[in-house]
Amino acid sequence: MKKLFILCSALLLSFSLIARDPGEIDDKLVKSFNTSFPKAERVNWYELPKAWVVNFVADGIRSRIVYLKDGRATEFTRYYYEQHLPFVVRSKVKNAYPNKNIFGIVEVSTITEAGISRLEYFVKLQDEKIWMTVKSDNEGHLSIVEKYRKAQ
Repeated sequence: MKKLFILCSALLLSFSLIARDPGEIDDKLVKSFNTSFPKAERVNWYELPKAWVVNFVADGIRSRIVYLKDGRATEFTRYYYEQHLPFVVRSKVKNAYPNKNIFGIVEVSTITEAGISRLEYFVKLQDEKIWMTVKSDNEGHLSIVEKYRKAQ
């Protein structure tokens, strides 16, 4: 129930976002983004009360960055498939769940105010009957985040 509430809240938040013309955004922030991601395509900026969110595609990978209004990046999220998953994480997942196929990955890099960064991988697995999400860190420590039966 809690996960459903979070999902609904996230959807409502995403619907309430308003696309902005990058001309309204601080020039330093746009320049910083363009320098970091010179090959970015389909770039869309959204304003939140305390942050800017930019969605884009770089090298064929859908990505999202959250910048605080002062220009600091706080979260970097990438959405991709198995071939881009680091070898260590992929091999740990494959060994732990040999009968499951990797459907997709959400990679989340979070940077705290203290400058500490954390990288997590949320690997969506499936077989004929089950959908599940497994969370991993860089070393491949795995934990199940969610598990659902497929509709028959």
